[in-house]
Amino acid sequence: MEKRILIVNGHPDPRPERFCAALCDAYQLGANAGGLQTRRLNVGALEHLAAERTGQSPRDVVQALDDILWAGRLAIVYPLWLDQPPDILRGLFDRLNGAHAERPAHIVVTMEMPAFMHRSLCRTSRPLAMQALSLPGVKSDTPTLIGSVNAITGEQRERWLQAIRLYGERGA
Repeated sequence: MEKRILIVNGHPDPRPERFCAALCDAYQLGANAGGLQTRRLNVGALEHLAAERTGQSPRDVVQALDDILWAGRLAIVYPLWLDQPPDILRGLFDRLNGAHAERPAHIVVTMEMPAFMHRSLCRTSRPLAMQALSLPGVKSDTPTLIGSVNAITGEQRERWLQAIRLYGERGA
């Protein structure tokens, strides 16, 4: 069976100049180079407000859920906001309602605080801190944490992009 990976940009702002978008691009380039079948989902571009007002899922949200179910594995990239994934990302995965088996995922989290600080929080209050990074219906390995994103140099960004591309190539 051919490996299928859905790359999810969980940033509420879908503009391509965001670092999360660049990380998703790198992951997809790597996965494609590794011969994997990929699809892309930009959560910030979904018509989520219409769904909240009408109580029905817009077509793009239904397609997003279908893409999640299509994938054998997910790559989810998002910024840490108030120690959690953005509400729009969590809301999308809440719609799965636990009706399907958990999807394996590689989660990449960007954050303003240094990553070592978050890791130390995970060590001292591991269940709580790790639970905050999780999403409904997703079974993830140890997340990749990219800290101090507003302070890292261009060279450091390039190294991260290369590392994420390699994750994609290996089908992480």
